[in-house]
Amino acid sequence: MPPAADSAYAGAADSSSPTSSIELDRTACTPERHPTLYYDDGTVVLSALMEGGSRQYFRIHRSILCRHSPIMADMFAMPPLLAKGSSSRIAETYDGVVHVEMQDSADELESFLTMFYDPLGTAYKRFDPNTPVLVEGALKLAMKYECDALRRRIIENLEADWPQTLAQWDARRSEAVILRSEHSLQLTGKVDGRYLDDRLPEPASAIRIASDYGIPSILPAAFYQLALLSTDADWDAYRANPGKHLRFGARTARWRLLDKRDLMRLVHGQKLLAAHTRAIGTDIFGLRCQRNMKGCTKARNDCWKYFQENAPNSMDDPLDILYDCMRLDTLFTDLPCTACTAEITIVAEKKRRELWRSLPAVFNLQ
Repeated sequence: MPPAADSAYAGAADSSSPTSSIELDRTACTPERHPTLYYDDGTVVLSALMEGGSRQYFRIHRSILCRHSPIMADMFAMPPLLAKGSSSRIAETYDGVVHVEMQDSADELESFLTMFYDPLGTAYKRFDPNTPVLVEGALKLAMKYECDALRRRIIENLEADWPQTLAQWDARRSEAVILRSEHSLQLTGKVDGRYLDDRLPEPASAIRIASDYGIPSILPAAFYQLALLSTDADWDAYRANPGKHLRFGARTARWRLLDKRDLMRLVHGQKLLAAHTRAIGTDIFGLRCQRNMKGCTKARNDCWKYFQENAPNSMDDPLDILYDCMRLDTLFTDLPCTACTAEITIVAEKKRRELWRSLPAVFNLQ
């Protein structure tokens, strides 16, 4: 059984915990009850150290913890430590109930416990760029204390924001286009008090939590989204002066969360994506007209030239370019012949599917 806590229950302390050195000074810290996770009818108090060194207290219901965590159930099944010289008085209590000092941080414990008291998931907002940051503590403790149902719920919420299929990617793309148009109509760039960047998932934090906690399903889409962003587009830097960039629909990433391996994967992927983009010019627009129709070659060249000159941002996005190749009739009036246009559509669709399937290899995720 992994160590969970100390004080009230025998054998639960963990002197090797990284927080044990901080706990030596806990008597000098001011205790603080959590503003919402402190219930008058709670049957146990859990406490944990906050970042500043003070201890925060959570009064919650032991039955809820035991129902979801076999580790907690085993811990609470043990008889509590009794005060020295007493046969009935519990050694460690707080506010009249058993008190357990947790080895986890107060932020992690808050995130973890909130999940149990929010069964409908109202704390989770779809496409919220802060979701990975907010649920990281809960996911960490869900794995530590073997709360399998909670772990699955968190992962499902994360997966809902990051497509696992090309059809899902296209659906998210369409939603993003609609959102961008809504924001472009506002002088402040805000809708309901939020910028576009506040309404779409943020890839770097998604990569971090997926890499640290074994959620490979969201990595291909998150890395692809990150590959489309400039390293200058930093989450914190842009929010220090939001009117300069966020107002105009800029997208950002929490670049500081990436480690060396992440960055190497990103660089590798960007090079291969650039190669896929270059290949469109030869594999799709460089083909000869099977009917030898006059003007087909020029029409193909003009289409490719348009993509290169008038869509510089999407040139980093081969999935987007290939998508446009499948609907040339909505973009151009001077088209290649009917047979060539149909061929371009078929080839572009095929290459798009192949590229999506290859994303794990593109970003060295295999």
